[in-house]
Amino acid sequence: MRVRTRAWLLLVACAGAALWAGGPARATDRSGSASPAPGPGPATVPGVGSAAASPAPGPGPVAAPGVGSAAVSPPHTGPVPAPTPRADLAFHGHAVIDGDRMEVRLTPRDHGPAAVPEASVRVRWSAGPAGTVTRSPGCARTGERTVVCGTGALLAGQTGEEIRLGVRLRVPAPEVTLEVETAWNGGVTDPDRTNDRLRVLVLPTGDEYSF
Repeated sequence: MRVRTRAWLLLVACAGAALWAGGPARATDRSGSASPAPGPGPATVPGVGSAAASPAPGPGPVAAPGVGSAAVSPPHTGPVPAPTPRADLAFHGHAVIDGDRMEVRLTPRDHGPAAVPEASVRVRWSAGPAGTVTRSPGCARTGERTVVCGTGALLAGQTGEEIRLGVRLRVPAPEVTLEVETAWNGGVTDPDRTNDRLRVLVLPTGDEYSF
């Protein structure tokens, strides 16, 4: 009876030791390998990715709106040229052919608005002269059939001195074309060139042709 009791106690002790050793092992197998609990990581702001970690750009130079690089150039400070004065220069006159001689009378006029300090007129005829050309002072022969005459100073709204020319024709001509035009206008601007560029047809009838 004492042997059975001792054997039973030994069996119970072995079974208890086995249960004690296998319990934790079975618990470990069921839960898997033990891993430490994750610690707190770096906090992130919702909606901000890794790019948000880059520093914000610093303030750059502020450009005024609508101002380009050309705006920094200094303004023009040189003298402003004066506008060219305007004056309407005109020529009126008479021409007549009597036989082999042609007479021309010419009057310059300044219709303004500015005065003309000096001007000159060119007179040309289609028939060649037979010799010298009689002319007023201030006229010069510049070609076989061309004479240039100065008008002198012309005030706005006034006429200048009359210019006279006399030409003896080489042969009697059935007609002569007289051309009158401004040679020099004194540096003014002429807004109307129709009254200082003229072509006049003169017939040898002894009648006076006006232009």
